[in-house]
Amino acid sequence: MDLAGLDTAAVARALGEIADREGDLADAFLERLEEVELVQGEDGPTSRLRREEGLAVRLVREGRTHLASRDGLVPAAFVEAARQAARAQPRGVLAEPAMPAGLAPPEAAPELAEFALTVERAIRARHVAFPLRLAVRRHRRVVQVIGPRLVAPASAERFWSAAAHTPWGAVGRLLPGLGAGAAEELALALVALFRTRFAEPPAAARATVVLAPAAAAVLLHEAVAHALEVDTLARSGNPESAVGVALGAASLNVLDDPAAAPEGVARSTDDEGQPVVRRWLLRGGVVEQPLADACWARSSTMLLPGAGRRGSRHALPGPRSTYLELLPGDAKEADLLAASRGGLYLPEASRGALDPLSGTFHLEARHARRIAGGELGEATGPCRLQGRLSDLLAQVSGVGDQASPGGAGWCAKGGQKLAVWASAPALRLESVEIEPR
Repeated sequence: MDLAGLDTAAVARALGEIADREGDLADAFLERLEEVELVQGEDGPTSRLRREEGLAVRLVREGRTHLASRDGLVPAAFVEAARQAARAQPRGVLAEPAMPAGLAPPEAAPELAEFALTVERAIRARHVAFPLRLAVRRHRRVVQVIGPRLVAPASAERFWSAAAHTPWGAVGRLLPGLGAGAAEELALALVALFRTRFAEPPAAARATVVLAPAAAAVLLHEAVAHALEVDTLARSGNPESAVGVALGAASLNVLDDPAAAPEGVARSTDDEGQPVVRRWLLRGGVVEQPLADACWARSSTMLLPGAGRRGSRHALPGPRSTYLELLPGDAKEADLLAASRGGLYLPEASRGALDPLSGTFHLEARHARRIAGGELGEATGPCRLQGRLSDLLAQVSGVGDQASPGGAGWCAKGGQKLAVWASAPALRLESVEIEPR
């Protein structure tokens, strides 16, 4: 899965031939990816292997972007893509660079079957049984970004995902590893979904809500990261004007730090070859540095590159988060519950969404727990938390003292599916609008 044998110097020289005007930005993006899937269902296990490789050449000139992508890593494909991106015959000759050797045989993935069996055993240990279709996948990806003068080191990612489907809903996870703890946690989530399948949704109300770390991670991604991506900010004005705005409570300190992500998904460079940045999105609830890619950063003295990500070679890079961190506060979970009498506890969120134009936000959960006497009480059915983004983040009244790392989930903004990661403690929000689902 590496890119050994690539003549990066020849690629850089070719890019220099097409980026021949002042202000031009050109780069080549090469990738190899492999996805191994095991599906465990009532009819037994089935497996699937997906392997891809290819490249793209991008030229940004006078505010316009030209992208040409090709499947396969062969010298002629690179030259064709470079000429297409240039929109004209370059002045110099584009020599065909040496490309990596063919893909090696796929690596075995016995951990997928073992994980599925461990999940099934953990469910049976709770003395329940229900129809279940469990898909476990191993994801591997290697990318290399080359510019006329900058050759970033190759970057490799390796992680796992699980998607468990039941008649009353699905539970998904992004996982840096397939350990016994991950299987136990997934089994517990599935058992909770099973036991609350007939629970009545809560009535519409304004209530105190405590979000468990898994639910808080989804809130962070949707309500903070997406809100502070510069292409989102640009839809309603100048992205630079967001800097210095109080977006949430003073207890919210949120970072995006790809280099601190779990082993296997940590990055030193982004998908444009730029060094990643330990970026304060919110410090004391105030916007400090939005997420920007190279194109946006070139047009501003306030914006920093390093957050450019792309779902594949066929798509343009854009500003996206990688690994969000909400710094812990000083509240123990018992304190958060004790101050939330009559409220709701959301153990996890199934999805969230932000409307960047209206500023409205919602977070959905398939089940919740009532909080009574400072403890978790009866289960409820599905519900939705909603409100205007600025109001919602201002209502944070407590931040837990223990952060839990994990996957915030798959993000499909603009049709580009990307894995996003987070570390978050529990959160308490006051007077939140809740409605049944």
